Amino acid sequence: MKNILKINGAIAMALLLMISSSCSQDFLDVPAEGTPTIGNYYDSDTKLDNASNGLYGLVWFNMNKSAFYGITDVISGNMYASPYNDFGKFTDLSFTNSQAFISDAWRSCFGAIANSNAYISNLPQSVGPNVSKEALNNALGESHFIRAFSYFFLVRLWGNVPIIENNADYSKNFVIPSNPTEDVYKFIENDLKFAIANLRTKNRGSDYASNAHVSSGSAKAFLAKVYLYEKKYDLARQMAQEVINSGEFKLLGGEELPTKSFADLFLQKNNNNEESIFSWQWTGAGTYFEGNFSNTLFAPENRLVETTYSGQIAPSQDLIHNVFEDGDRRRKETFMLPGDFYPNLTYAQTLAVDSPLILGYTFAIENEAQSSGGGLKKYVIGKENLPITGPFNPPFNGESSMNSYMMRYAELLLIHAEAILGGQSGSTTDAMALKSFNAVRLRAGLPIKASISFDDIFKERRAELACEGDYYFDLGRLPFAKAKAILEAQNRGDKLVEKHISISASNLLLPYPADDLIKNPKLTEVAPYTFK
Repeated sequence: MKNILKINGAIAMALLLMISSSCSQDFLDVPAEGTPTIGNYYDSDTKLDNASNGLYGLVWFNMNKSAFYGITDVISGNMYASPYNDFGKFTDLSFTNSQAFISDAWRSCFGAIANSNAYISNLPQSVGPNVSKEALNNALGESHFIRAFSYFFLVRLWGNVPIIENNADYSKNFVIPSNPTEDVYKFIENDLKFAIANLRTKNRGSDYASNAHVSSGSAKAFLAKVYLYEKKYDLARQMAQEVINSGEFKLLGGEELPTKSFADLFLQKNNNNEESIFSWQWTGAGTYFEGNFSNTLFAPENRLVETTYSGQIAPSQDLIHNVFEDGDRRRKETFMLPGDFYPNLTYAQTLAVDSPLILGYTFAIENEAQSSGGGLKKYVIGKENLPITGPFNPPFNGESSMNSYMMRYAELLLIHAEAILGGQSGSTTDAMALKSFNAVRLRAGLPIKASISFDDIFKERRAELACEGDYYFDLGRLPFAKAKAILEAQNRGDKLVEKHISISASNLLLPYPADDLIKNPKLTEVAPYTFK
């Protein structure tokens, strides 16, 4: 390690043309400006509103099916895998820049960027006279949001990366230098400000289907997160406060929705609930690219899945022993320990094909994953049980309809508290910071705090967001020496053999993919971006 909705008919055909780059093995195959030729197909607001569906799922499939967790929660020490599978290379940090997870993540992000660019360039010329200005602006706002999200992922993983705003120019000359992180962040900010100004506002309620696409509030929340990473604390606080004051999002199981709980976040029937700010959208039915693989990757045993490939990742020893306070309700919903009972999980009585299905699963030690003594629970949904899980893909791949959270309101509350604190030293008794911070703790069944420090917030973020891809990036926000000490102190073995890693790198950035370095040898060079 050198640096550490489903669509039908013609809409589907047009979308598949646009996403060809993200499903390709080479993100350089971006669609040229002016293609696809959609003409005036979008002749109603409804058709245009559905045009961006693929930006929420299909373009992220390659990353979701494995890479996302390998490069985030496995590297960071929340998850564990033995040395005998690809995830194991991220447990002991023995991966190289030719590892598929590296290129899958890179190409998913740039595929999403290419498709967002194509929408931004083509949609204004591809709508009929009956399409409203509001619908067009909203579609463009969604494209700018997805592009910003993609670049936020890239800049935190690789640092300096190329900013690609015009697919046609890039197709003609793809041997270009990377742009500095400060320019990438400025580009992200600009995209999110456009999204805020053009996306619709929403009043999120019990009609979850209407919440699948992002809103202006989603863009504000995401911009608050970007500002936090840039240490622009006053701006992060202001933006987070705007979202909180709007009342658009709510904590499931919090004061405003007390009849639900943290566990309800991970039931498919609650996809796009009031807490979801932005999620990858999966249907679990139809083509190979439309479902979520997490149930297969995480479930500790085959009786819980539709395939024979369960338990590819397990909870780490550090997650099991060092993260959750006694009485934290989130622990049981994050990983399983012997005796834990889950009333909503359906499992097969035996491994026989025609085995009867049983509702209500108790985890036993003989079903541990990767000799960890436990098994992952978050995103584990069990066998297909339509009232709870929704439909699965055919059994040969076992994809589910559980959405993947990319940002939840609980995180926004913790961002708000950290922004008020204003740095990684000292503590605060600010009433607003405590209100946001303690709302998250109260839902978890934990006592409130009268004063909080950065370390309190950092620990709370890990407990709240474990196995959702954020802890690795939180480590990247620390002084490198502190992050290195945390990683090297973790037990990276299983329950029987304790192991530790030694980090010789000078940062937590990933190496550029080997294939892309060959195609674009200027990736390692850095040049300022010329903003339009």
